Amino acid sequence: MQHKYFAASNSADGFKSYFNEIFAVADLLYIIKGGPGTGKSSFMKKCADMAETIGNTVEYYYCSSDPESIDGVLIISEKKKIGIVDGTAPHVWEPLLAGATEEIINLGSFWDGKLLRKQKNEIESLTRKKSASFKRAYKYLRSCGNLRAVTDALIEQAIDIPKLRAAAKRLAVLLSDGQKGDLSCSPAIQNGISMNGRAKFDSFEQNADKLYFVGELYGVGGLFLDCLYEELVKISVSMRVSYDPVTPKHIDGIFVEDSATAVVLSKEPESADDGEKLINPKRFIILERFREVRGELRYAKKLYDGCLDGALHALSGAKVYHFLLEDIYKNAMDFVALDEYTEDFIYDLFK
Repeated sequence: MQHKYFAASNSADGFKSYFNEIFAVADLLYIIKGGPGTGKSSFMKKCADMAETIGNTVEYYYCSSDPESIDGVLIISEKKKIGIVDGTAPHVWEPLLAGATEEIINLGSFWDGKLLRKQKNEIESLTRKKSASFKRAYKYLRSCGNLRAVTDALIEQAIDIPKLRAAAKRLAVLLSDGQKGDLSCSPAIQNGISMNGRAKFDSFEQNADKLYFVGELYGVGGLFLDCLYEELVKISVSMRVSYDPVTPKHIDGIFVEDSATAVVLSKEPESADDGEKLINPKRFIILERFREVRGELRYAKKLYDGCLDGALHALSGAKVYHFLLEDIYKNAMDFVALDEYTEDFIYDLFK
């Protein structure tokens, strides 16, 4: 099975982290400290590779800003769950029960501090420029959030809410097979707004035995998923939940674990293969009311798309400064010594 997710998102509310919820299940948590380019992601990848080699399940949580970099892994064996996370900004993690349930891995032990201090001014300048780019991106994303609120208010006037809720309730009962279970709602974010543009994982789709695509029409699909989530909570269904990266109060995907069923948003679901079903949002629309607000909905969407493009442009600028910082730190690292430490760590972890 594929387990690739984000553990955070760049959102209208700023940086939204789900680290605490995701890694709270770990019996032992390793917290990595170090600068950009110091090998945190590579360290986790090597640990995860070995874990999979010996038959453990690994969940990979990628950086919401740089989808090619890992922010954390959760290693699941029959005996215990081990988490390894990047504990540096913006997802700073400090141990609460140091040594008992958490250990710190300091990759700063492998850098040349004297060399980095000589480049203090450049590091400071690049960090400031990167931070300014993120701040601009979050201002654009805040506007996206406001425009989504406008769209929600408009479209709700044109929806048959009782019909939508009734459909969500029927699907919830179907997904649970009419049985109540043990409620578990673990975040597993499938979409991101990153320095590389829009990013998406399809673990829900890849792992599903049965797949429902919910069409998106001015937020109607998202509202259906919100209602479905509420109904599944009522009957205590265990699920993985993907929250919209821009407006985290909305949901863009649900994976019901007991039935291995995924329900995900799809902007243009044109056809369904075997085992797939389509939920058309138009069935919930009251046409006369929709016509009254359609013009304003289109205008709000146009503004939303423009603000999102602005956020992506700002994040692409942050990427330039981020990788320049990585280059500085890479040149100051003793990766030979780090590799030796990593081999010893992995041996001790799985012996």
